[in-house]
Amino acid sequence: MHVSERLLQLYATLDRQTRDIVQQRIETNLADGKSLAASYHELTGEINDSLSVEEKSGADFSNWLKEGKTDVDLLTYYVALLEKSEMLHSEAIVPQAVKPTPQRVAEPVVPKAVVEPSPEETTEPETETSTEATTMKPRYVPESTIPSRTERMKSHREIKPARPRRKKSRGWLIGLLAIILLSVGGYAAYPMVSDLITSSSTPTATEEPVTPEAEPVAETKAMEEVWIGVKNAPLLSEPDSENVVYVADIGDRYDVIEERDDALLLDLGLNELTGWVSRDEVVTEWSAASISDADVLDWLSTSVNQTLFDESPEAYFGMNENELVGNIGAASGFDSDALHEYLVYRGLFFTMKNEQVEAIDWSNTDQTKETFLELGEPTYETEDGVVYESDTYSLRLFIGEDDSTRVRLTKLDK
Repeated sequence: MHVSERLLQLYATLDRQTRDIVQQRIETNLADGKSLAASYHELTGEINDSLSVEEKSGADFSNWLKEGKTDVDLLTYYVALLEKSEMLHSEAIVPQAVKPTPQRVAEPVVPKAVVEPSPEETTEPETETSTEATTMKPRYVPESTIPSRTERMKSHREIKPARPRRKKSRGWLIGLLAIILLSVGGYAAYPMVSDLITSSSTPTATEEPVTPEAEPVAETKAMEEVWIGVKNAPLLSEPDSENVVYVADIGDRYDVIEERDDALLLDLGLNELTGWVSRDEVVTEWSAASISDADVLDWLSTSVNQTLFDESPEAYFGMNENELVGNIGAASGFDSDALHEYLVYRGLFFTMKNEQVEAIDWSNTDQTKETFLELGEPTYETEDGVVYESDTYSLRLFIGEDDSTRVRLTKLDK
């Protein structure tokens, strides 16, 4: 069972006076500062190896109570002492004188370890300066040797004196015949020449090259909303931070504000509060309603304890604290975190958001995963959680490490 669930169960079983005594003893013992493991040994006389050896003061513990109990080391220490509350009612226990032995330092129990990646070494490429070599223009060299004047003279033909031209008596007749032939040929060839000149003078339209259309690039649709897919998912102040803003449960729905590598920034829906979650811990597709509102309310009427209620559970959604106390009486305990306030009664607690009832949780029920699945096909299922959703309600079963079960009824925000 997660340590936060153990705290809620202890608040449901211990009265305020007992818790005040335990808190006073802790603040007095821590005083100016000591390790949590040593403080536990002094208060109980026992050794708890799971506690941190980091020093904490009484002021640290008081501030932790006021700021929402987000420090896991103090939470584990506080729960361990609440479980020994009967011992702390008596006089201070003097620890037995034992030879100090080195204590094993237990790693803090956190919902999910987040490993900080080592910063990548960045290298700057060396710039290379290239210089252009200045080359001289090569001198012209003929492919073959120019012959000398003597050699050129040898290659010339011998020029012989011209002989007297013989007179031709019929030259005029041949010339006339040539003129006639040229005239007839020119007349016959005129159309062809004319077409050739016309076609050459007419500009021809040049065909522009066809540019192939670029293939459409599939755009990745930005995420708008996600659902938590694992139990106790830590929402962090920064992706690589160890500062847990809120611990979300299976089936919680959030709007996505920003995407960065393997993390998503979620809007927690209160006072601009946000938190980063790993992509591996969310679900982007969510099934439609799998059961009806009547199925949810009928199952609750026979499967969980409702002796505290004067009305059906759905009547309490939207009530403020005064209305709730006036209807079922004063709570036996109170708790809070960054997002909610909790009014604890015996066997159940109410989750308040924006000063109104948002959810009702029945702790330590006798339900099992097998009996819960008899409702029908679930909306979402994991090894340690099952979610059913109707049009109006979310009905969830959470399974603890010791097989204890908790049932939550939430009214969906439409």
